[in-house]
Amino acid sequence: PRPPAPQRVLGVLAGIETRLQSSAYRPVLRVDERRGVYEFDCSAMAGWVLARAAPKARAAIGQVRPLARDFHRTIAAAATARPHRGWLRVARVADARPGDVLAWRRPPWFKSRNTGHVAFVVEPPVAVPGGVLVRIADATSIGHEHDTRGAGQTGYGRGTLLVTTDAAGSGTGYGWYGAAALEQGWIIPTEVVIARVVQ
Repeated sequence: PRPPAPQRVLGVLAGIETRLQSSAYRPVLRVDERRGVYEFDCSAMAGWVLARAAPKARAAIGQVRPLARDFHRTIAAAATARPHRGWLRVARVADARPGDVLAWRRPPWFKSRNTGHVAFVVEPPVAVPGGVLVRIADATSIGHEHDTRGAGQTGYGRGTLLVTTDAAGSGTGYGWYGAAALEQGWIIPTEVVIARVVQ
């Protein structure tokens, strides 16, 4: 039998890591698995992974070239009680599991060309005062805490970020640099949503 969709997501990510020879953060989708070349931004990477691991969930996002805001919109609209169009929203960030998808929209005041960010959860979250630390796989131009990308390296990698939560456990903001962001107060308030792909 075919493994569950989250396991398939993790399998695709493991395949990237096995073959990876070079990666770069670019607003394109250029993948050559044979040569181990992966050039994309966060949303192109997420779309590419889901097309292989959870095509129904990917189709629900729409757009030939989805952006982070499209992932956020789709996840925010997903139900928590039962799957719909390949997605099951996870209400509490602490309940995220490896293979889940995390997304947020860029706040209007935050200066950036990006519409937000999207990433894959790769380890169970760790509770800290005010939120949770989440180990993710993503494509970025700036690394996170405990990042696998070397100095000056962009593109695919893994790192740890902080997600702040409210009393109900919903994501209320993010700290790009994980625990260091909490210590320094570098928190960007915005709704952070998480969902599990089902198909």
